[in-house]
Amino acid sequence: MQEPEHPLMKWFGERRIVRLMLLAALLALGVIHVELIINTVLLLWRVASPLILGAVIAYILEIIIKRLEKAVVPHTKNRWLDRSRRSICILLAFVLLVSFLVLMIYTVIPGLADAFTLLSQELPNYFADAKEWVMNAFREMPQVTAYLTDLNLEWDSIQERIVNWALNGVIDGQLLTSTVTMIGAVTGGIANFFISCIFAVFLLAGKQALTWHFHRVLNAVVSDRNSARVQNVLTTANRCFSGFIVGQSVNGLILGILTWLGMRIFKMPYALMVGVLSGTTSLVPIIGGYIGAVLGAFLVFTASPSMAVWFLLFIVVLQTVQGNLLYPRLVGNSVGLPSLWVLAAVSVGGGLGGIGGMMVAVPITATLYALLRDWVNKKENSPAEAPPVKQTPPAVSRNQRKEKPRGA
Repeated sequence: MQEPEHPLMKWFGERRIVRLMLLAALLALGVIHVELIINTVLLLWRVASPLILGAVIAYILEIIIKRLEKAVVPHTKNRWLDRSRRSICILLAFVLLVSFLVLMIYTVIPGLADAFTLLSQELPNYFADAKEWVMNAFREMPQVTAYLTDLNLEWDSIQERIVNWALNGVIDGQLLTSTVTMIGAVTGGIANFFISCIFAVFLLAGKQALTWHFHRVLNAVVSDRNSARVQNVLTTANRCFSGFIVGQSVNGLILGILTWLGMRIFKMPYALMVGVLSGTTSLVPIIGGYIGAVLGAFLVFTASPSMAVWFLLFIVVLQTVQGNLLYPRLVGNSVGLPSLWVLAAVSVGGGLGGIGGMMVAVPITATLYALLRDWVNKKENSPAEAPPVKQTPPAVSRNQRKEKPRGA
C-alpha cells in the first residue's frame, strides 16, 4: 500500500507557491542590496550606451529605409540591383542623417556666434535706453532716479575683468584642466557616436537574420500562445513608435519651412537658422515649440529688439494654427493617444529623463494605452460562456525554423 503524501511535500510541490517564494526571495535580496544593484545598472548602462544609441539610430533609419526601398526601382528585374537595393538605401539613409547634422552645424553655430557678438556690442546701448526709460517712468521717485544716475557701468572695464579672469585661470591651471576635460568629453562623445553608427550599420544589414534568430529563440522558450502575445505587444509598440517618429518629423519639417518662409516674407533676421531651430525643437512634444520660440526671439532680439515682438506674435499665431490643424492629423492619429495622456506622459518622462524622457514617454504611453484598449474591447465583446478563441499562430511557426534566411 502506497504511503500518503506528506502535506508539506504537497505544499512545496506546487509550482505557483515555489515561484512566489523565489520571487519574494529575489525582492528581499533586491531591497537589501539596492545600492549595489543601482551601481551595477548604471555601470552596464554606461558601458552599453554606444550599442543602445546604435540600436536607436538603426530603428530610426529603418523607417527611412523602408520608404526608400519602395522608391528605389521597386520592380526591377536586375538581379544585382535587387540584391543591392537595401545596401543602397542604407547608404542613402546615412547620407540624409549626415546632411541633417551638417545643416544644423552650418546654420546654428555660426548664427549663435554672430548673435552673441552683436549682443555684446549692442548691450551698452540697450542698457542706456532701458536706464533712460526707467528714469522717465519714475520721475516722481527721487531715490530711484538718484540711484540710476549714480549707476554707471564701464563696459570696457567689465570686459577687461573677464579677460583677466580667463588669463588667471590659465595660469592657475583651472581653466586648462577644464579645457582638457571638455576636450576629452567631446572626443569620447565623437568616438561613441562613431561606434554607434557602425553598430547601426551591422544591425540594418543583418536585420533579416536577427529577426529569424529572434523568432527561433522565442518559439523555443515560450509556447505558441505566449509567442503570439509577445509578437502582438512588439507589433503594437513598433506601430506606436514609428508613427510617433514619422509624425513628429513631418510636423517639425513643416513647422520649420513655414517659420522660414514667414520670416523671409516679413524680412526678419536669422530666418534660416530660426527655421531649423524651430523644426528641430518641435520634435519634443508640447514644450518643444516654446523652446524654439524663446531661442528664435532671443536671436531676433540681438539684431532688432522691436522686431522680436513681431516675431513672437508671428510664431504664436503659426504654432496655434499648426497645433490645431496639423499636429492632430500628423501625430494624434498615428499615435492614437488622447491629449490628456500626452501631457501626463511628457510631464512624467521629463521628470525622469529630461528631454529624452519626454520623447520616449509618449510612444511608450501610447503602446500601453493601445494594449489596454484592445484588452478591454476583447473582454467586452466576448461573453463569459463563449468557448475560448483559437489563438492565431505566430508570425514564424516552429515548422518554419528550417527556412534559414540569407545571411543568417
